[in-house]
Amino acid sequence: MNIKKMVALVATGALAASLALFGCSSGDGQDSGAKDDKAAGNESGYTLVNDGKLTVAASLDFPPFENLNGDTPEGFEVELMGLLAEEMGLEINYLPSTKFDTIVPLIQTGGKADVGVSGITITDERLDQVDFTDAVCDVNQSITVLKDSGVTDVAQLEGKKVGAQTGTTGYEWAAENIKDVEMVGFDEMTAVFLALQSGQIDAIAVDLPVANYYVKTAYTDCQVIKEIPTGEQYAIAVSKDSPELTKALNTALKAVRENGKYDELAAKWLQ
Repeated sequence: MNIKKMVALVATGALAASLALFGCSSGDGQDSGAKDDKAAGNESGYTLVNDGKLTVAASLDFPPFENLNGDTPEGFEVELMGLLAEEMGLEINYLPSTKFDTIVPLIQTGGKADVGVSGITITDERLDQVDFTDAVCDVNQSITVLKDSGVTDVAQLEGKKVGAQTGTTGYEWAAENIKDVEMVGFDEMTAVFLALQSGQIDAIAVDLPVANYYVKTAYTDCQVIKEIPTGEQYAIAVSKDSPELTKALNTALKAVRENGKYDELAAKWLQ
């Protein structure tokens, strides 16, 4: 859900981070604080919101990357985050679905989640707020319309209403590149597609894999008319106060790429 280039990170030695941050007191006069740090895995240099858990903030309505199956998160990034946590010796802990445009500020503020995902594109603006891991996915933007709309080209949307999820690079691209466009923002992608079906908007601007997923699985009366080569990269957002967590995540990401598990996930969710 965003435009420009990204950074990435993942490291080893995070198993100890799953241990309690409070160790036993020393009875021999040694520094108990140093022992506590070792017990908590702080030799890796990062702390977590919840000991032993990688807590994730995500907008759980962005398939095939994040979605809710009943009460259970699923999708490409959901499974990827699970693999990274496993590599780091941690459990995965997803917060309730979070509005997309609040995820980066939430990570920047700290205290509620360790990382943020949901097709977050690396952009200069976001890099001012948070750090990013190495890229986890490359994507382009797209335009989707109703099949019977007669719209076959982006130029036909001049002066029309285009919907997008608020805070996304799809919203930004359409606002900047479609002449006299009237942008309509929504909190969730399902609301955007429902607005298209009901005639509230004339088109949708959204990342291509997301558009393809929705058109294929739920909104078969819609079609993608244009892939827009924006060359975006998704990455995991991490607080600037946690550079060692970013490194640990990059180490883990490298491991799942090398062991073939990343390719298995891509084949399952992105093809």
